[in-house]
Amino acid sequence: MRYSLASLLGLLCINAQANVIQYFTGISYSNPAELFTIKKNEFLIGGTGFHTNARFQGTVLNFNNGQYGQGTSYSRTTSFLPYGRLATRINDKAVFSVDVTQPFHSNLNWGNQSFTRYAATQTYLTDVEVSPRLSYSITPKFYVGGGLNFNFLKNNETNWALPVGPITSANLVNRTAGFGVGYNLGGYYLINPSNFLGLVYYSVIKQNTRGSSQLQNSINNSLAFNFSMPATSVLSYVHLFSPTWLTNIKVYYSEWDANQYAIFRNTSAPPPLNQDFSFTMRFKKSLAYLAAVRHQWNKSLGITAVGMLDNGPERDEFRTINFPADTQYFLGLVADYHFNEQTSIELLYGYGFSKTIMDNHIDMNNQTIPFTTGRVRIYANVVDLKLKIQV
Repeated sequence: MRYSLASLLGLLCINAQANVIQYFTGISYSNPAELFTIKKNEFLIGGTGFHTNARFQGTVLNFNNGQYGQGTSYSRTTSFLPYGRLATRINDKAVFSVDVTQPFHSNLNWGNQSFTRYAATQTYLTDVEVSPRLSYSITPKFYVGGGLNFNFLKNNETNWALPVGPITSANLVNRTAGFGVGYNLGGYYLINPSNFLGLVYYSVIKQNTRGSSQLQNSINNSLAFNFSMPATSVLSYVHLFSPTWLTNIKVYYSEWDANQYAIFRNTSAPPPLNQDFSFTMRFKKSLAYLAAVRHQWNKSLGITAVGMLDNGPERDEFRTINFPADTQYFLGLVADYHFNEQTSIELLYGYGFSKTIMDNHIDMNNQTIPFTTGRVRIYANVVDLKLKIQV
């Protein structure tokens, strides 16, 4: 039972959940050079579903009374991220495809009435990326590829509470959307029949989003929020131990340090509050590591164990419950079944978790005081289903 090259590189599409906003799921951050395995045409459709249970336990400053609310706040949400690919071989050297992915996502809802409302109520992000790309054979062992990334930030929503009276507050809802363009470049090298090396680079995408801000009946339609989707590089190495056993190791390097501050301009905050809010982020570059071991159980069925560690871009002293994750861990099991040479299905089930301590401060009345202090625990159940048809 020897691997075909196409089924072997299909393993490279097994990605796992990463930090709260950036997801390495489905075919996100796949290498365009790997398209060379397509014989004629390929249709791929899939989706990643996950249920996230986040819990914050600690204290948050109450802007109404200047005291600290304390307790436990929860965010329990379910998300589904569909993705797909259409590809066709142009000639014996070139393959063209269009990929649709969702590489960035957030779905946190801490509640409008929770004691954490002055730090965050909801943080939503819906992002869709369309990528036309081309793979080209330089030699029978070396392949290159590249494409464009058209990034549609359909909904970016970051909300928190503001005082509207001596003892009352209301939810400040900030919704924006935007469009950005980037590119991807990749290479793949067949070192020998047992070792394969791939490298892909996804450029930074700047999102200058615009939208509206609402506080009770006050609406400002001039809201502006600028953010950069980080440049991300992925190094992949595959080694065949035998005709039925292989391992795949990946390293993800994301340049999140492009984001040092989050600035919301022209919110609907009432006087004497400033309508512009600036939050210090000081994101750092981040690394994520994935390891997979696959066994070809029989002619049709393969089983893969997956493990991932993601250290995240947040600095401890600036971490908020908008982006609460620190080092995250993921374990998963994948089964892929080939009905025939043209059709296969792949199912992943995994579990991710993160535990971190939060202790950020704010400047108020010419002094620095604690704002959000406590511990965040995140648990996520992840299911990914993928159908691939080659004709």
